[in-house]
Amino acid sequence: MDSLDMQIIKNIEKEGRISHEELSKRLNLSRPAIHNRVTKLEEQGIISGYKANINWMKLGYTTNAMISLRVRTTDYDKLLMQLKKLEIPNLVIEECHIVTGTWCIIMKVRCTTPLELKAIQDELHKIECIKESSTSLILSSIYD
Repeated sequence: MDSLDMQIIKNIEKEGRISHEELSKRLNLSRPAIHNRVTKLEEQGIISGYKANINWMKLGYTTNAMISLRVRTTDYDKLLMQLKKLEIPNLVIEECHIVTGTWCIIMKVRCTTPLELKAIQDELHKIECIKESSTSLILSSIYD
């Protein structure tokens, strides 16, 4: 892996649908050379897929929050499966991380109104091992 591969990765990360033609122009490399490098990165599992960037605001998901959870469990896998299975209308759990420090789990969620955060809190506190939570509304984001 060299600096050219890193440039390819950064471009693809920003624009998943960028063509090999456009990459070749940006990086001053032939299209076949770009194709070979991208294929190699995919085969190595460095590029493991491509995703769409969704404009959640246009879908009405105008409320974003970080929810921190303090839990008492020895089975984080079971807890993560419970969180994954939460079915709350108008809720998108965008990220969920086990972390070190004061809190055990941090989740990034999206919903359509601030009132829906209460429904999220209610459902979370039905899970026995969740002992405490803290919700912070996201006012704006530099990177999203």
